[in-house]
Amino acid sequence: MIEIIMVSHGYYAKTMLESAQLIVGEQDHICIFGLHLGDSVDQLREEVSKAIEEAQKNGEVLVLTDMFSGSPFNVVVSLMQRHPFHHLTGINLPILLEILTNRDSGSVEELCGDVLKKAKDMVIDVNKYFEEMS
Repeated sequence: MIEIIMVSHGYYAKTMLESAQLIVGEQDHICIFGLHLGDSVDQLREEVSKAIEEAQKNGEVLVLTDMFSGSPFNVVVSLMQRHPFHHLTGINLPILLEILTNRDSGSVEELCGDVLKKAKDMVIDVNKYFEEMS
């Protein structure tokens, strides 16, 4: 099973995982971090680094961040030089669901490739969708 670490601003990762679990059930092998106003980025980096080291003992690691170039993203990027893992950013609930339901069926590299192929179809202009259906 692919180990997952989620790092976000505030409670985004925590609440997104809680929402996903309403749909797919309780999930194991996931570690959540949130950076809150006033938190130390260096402390977050240290905690995420330890979590990556621990997760690597169990298998491949996929780290998910909420947005490109934010502080959580930058923390994770800084750790990519020290630890081998895959990192996807721009995570939303449909992408997380795709990851959770497919993390047992291949390598982390295959999972990331599949998710990226499907991601472009996960944001839909509903007005245009219904216009095309008419």
